[in-house]
Amino acid sequence: MDEARSFRDQIRQAVDPRGEHELLANLVNVSAESADWLSILSKSIGDKHSQLLGMSVEYRRLLESMEEALELLVPRGWAPFSMDTKAVEEAISLLRNGREEEADTLLAGQWDGECSWRTKRVCTRVSVLGAGERQGDYHGIFKGRARLLGKAREHHEAGNYEASVPLIHAQMEGIVMDVAGGRKFYTKGTHKADLVDPNQLVSIEACLAALQTVYGQNVPATQSAGSLSRHGVAHGRELAYDTRVNSAKNWSVLDALVAWARPMAALEAQRLREDKESANAGRMGANELGRRIDDREFRQTKNMLRKLQTSAAGWHRQNGKFRNDLVGGVYAAKDFTKAGLPEDHGMRMEISSDGQYSWFWRETVSGWFLAAAVGIQERGFGEWLYSGPRPPNGSPVNDKEAWGEVFDTPADWG
Repeated sequence: MDEARSFRDQIRQAVDPRGEHELLANLVNVSAESADWLSILSKSIGDKHSQLLGMSVEYRRLLESMEEALELLVPRGWAPFSMDTKAVEEAISLLRNGREEEADTLLAGQWDGECSWRTKRVCTRVSVLGAGERQGDYHGIFKGRARLLGKAREHHEAGNYEASVPLIHAQMEGIVMDVAGGRKFYTKGTHKADLVDPNQLVSIEACLAALQTVYGQNVPATQSAGSLSRHGVAHGRELAYDTRVNSAKNWSVLDALVAWARPMAALEAQRLREDKESANAGRMGANELGRRIDDREFRQTKNMLRKLQTSAAGWHRQNGKFRNDLVGGVYAAKDFTKAGLPEDHGMRMEISSDGQYSWFWRETVSGWFLAAAVGIQERGFGEWLYSGPRPPNGSPVNDKEAWGEVFDTPADWG
């Protein structure tokens, strides 16, 4: 199998893992006899054969375009998949005609001026890596990295590429290390991070892993060749790295790295949360913020309670009353396990005798109770949240002290 074929197969696996688009493309791009057969088998498909054929042609064209981008742009240090398709295709055409400098200049324009939103987007995406699991220390690392990348962005916009490039290098290495257990982007040794995920387009073998080789090249002697090598820049061996094109190339790779890192950071934050929950298991009392120290299952329980609360209001808007079968009817055991709760989830629901309030509660594994309620108010729906050592004793009207004021947020829900 030649290299081009390999590229095509990698792209297919990432964009069409189940092979559905490929199957459709093969099915409609057949002989006239087969088209007649399709028409007999299904008149609706037969009538739309021309439309399906157009989709097949477009699918093939996209595969070819992506393949060319990998073949021509990645060896030049570009991660091509987040840039404007027309600009990428024009750059490929320029490269095919030997106009390499023009191609690089064209793509560099994707990362500054009117397109500076791309560098801003990268910084924003870095700032939220590791968020959502209430692991402030871990998430804080990425907020710090985003701050430094903001400086790199300012330098890039000002044309200070001698400053933007090393800053981007440092943060690329740091991001990889933070999500890959200390393994690195630039090294060639045993501590090299595995950047291949065949299910993500940016991290198929022909993209990030290939770029890892480009940027990890050694520069054994001092030169002014404009190399992308991080080694050459960091160790003073490359004296002409400070160009607009080089800085833009680094932004494109950083953008791809962040896309690869997002699920990795989420898994690491989840692991840290689970480790913390395990360490706090059985510890009584609350922390300085008033939150229970042993908060196992709190996150999953709160998410499900919020879903039930929203669903209850939605059904009431539609039918004029609260449903009494949301738990066990509309939401079955599989919905609770999908939310991270055990199959025997223990979720309970009640509706007040006057039909004006519906509430849900659950005892977590630590013996602490969380609850959420929704009720009819003069100006629409009201929402209440609850946290306590026992289940709520009635609706927010009948147990006002426990539920608190409407829209109050108990510490454990913060």
